[in-house]
Amino acid sequence: MPRRSLPPALYQKARFLREILEKMPESVKVIDTNYHLVYSNGKARKMPDAPLNDLRGLACHKAFYGFEQKCLFCSMGKVFEKGEPLTTYTHLNVNGSDREFEVSAFPLKDAAGKVQYAVETVRDVTHLAKGVALQRKVGQLFTQDLALSLVFEQITRWASDAGPILLYGEKGTGKKLVAQALHQQGARGGVFAVFHCLPNSPEANFNGLFGPQGAWRQSARGTLYLDEVTQLGARAQAELMSRLTQEPGPDARRVIAATREDFHSLLQEGRFLQGLYDLFAARFLKLPPLRERRRDLPMLAQHFIEASHNRHGSKAERLGPEALRELLHYEWPGNVRELEARLEGACLLADGPVIEKLNLPVGEERVENLEELLERVERSCLADALSRSGGKLGETAALTGLTLKTLQRRMKKHSLNPKDFKGVAGA
Repeated sequence: MPRRSLPPALYQKARFLREILEKMPESVKVIDTNYHLVYSNGKARKMPDAPLNDLRGLACHKAFYGFEQKCLFCSMGKVFEKGEPLTTYTHLNVNGSDREFEVSAFPLKDAAGKVQYAVETVRDVTHLAKGVALQRKVGQLFTQDLALSLVFEQITRWASDAGPILLYGEKGTGKKLVAQALHQQGARGGVFAVFHCLPNSPEANFNGLFGPQGAWRQSARGTLYLDEVTQLGARAQAELMSRLTQEPGPDARRVIAATREDFHSLLQEGRFLQGLYDLFAARFLKLPPLRERRRDLPMLAQHFIEASHNRHGSKAERLGPEALRELLHYEWPGNVRELEARLEGACLLADGPVIEKLNLPVGEERVENLEELLERVERSCLADALSRSGGKLGETAALTGLTLKTLQRRMKKHSLNPKDFKGVAGA
């Protein structure tokens, strides 16, 4: 048994305080700096359904969620780092009902000002949140944007479902983070195994995935994340389809696949099995690129600035007006991953609290390969034709030499909405 963590002295001495905590409608937890549970009230203990003495001294993430590692959505770690209170909002499915929760965490310090404990309270604010744009958080992802909030709702609904999931999004949109959130929110236990499907290596993919020590076996009773699943060869695709259609056994695992390639083209070209796609199609989730959720940019930028300060001790504290203008007008082809890298670089170069300029590229960025270049050229040509036609699909099809059906499919692939081009004909 782990060593029992001692509760704060005030809690031990004040009986009336214990009674108040036990009867509170909010969930209350107290942990020490090792993330061991010191106290949880009756509301919090309803989830593991265990007496306090059985839980005290256990790692909080182990006692309440069955995780070996600290929860991705933990707020108390930041309280220990900064010594300051923190409030976030999260979206969870409780007994089949979507609910909004306010999660507040704050430090308890000793006489010398050193943080000894972190306290977390969780309050159901669904009735207050109707029609309000809360900053939602799932795992390590957070947003105020409606598009990503809808993704969060799907994560919540599918977390406890064992069916396979397909994630589609550009590079840097957070596909792996979504998969990790699904794994932890589902409280499945087991490992989160990642398998990177290699291009032009069908045999290596098959052996690495289904060999005696392959990722399939390693992910038993956990989650298997297939990165760039479209790179699997025909043999590995057929084997994956066969295993996904078998009856769940004692070592069943949740399979989450991810790609940035367009499935419609792959299916038409015969590079991906229709039957395998159909298994994933019921749970298909598209992640919006950063340029489609610009209202998140200032919030994300501030988050990365603070993270750089904590990691490297940089002097930067916020963006100046010119840097903010650059931030909002740039297209962010590398999405959140690029934003984080560029903010970290700007923080390291800053010689004061304000980042005056980000020095973002004015023209086209260097691309990684021919396929990516063709994708960007196609999107640019479509956007140009839509601008010239004022968003009229018939004229756009004539300008591009495409059929209306092909045009609509390619516009959908590049997230181009004809309504965005109305009134700009001839531009």
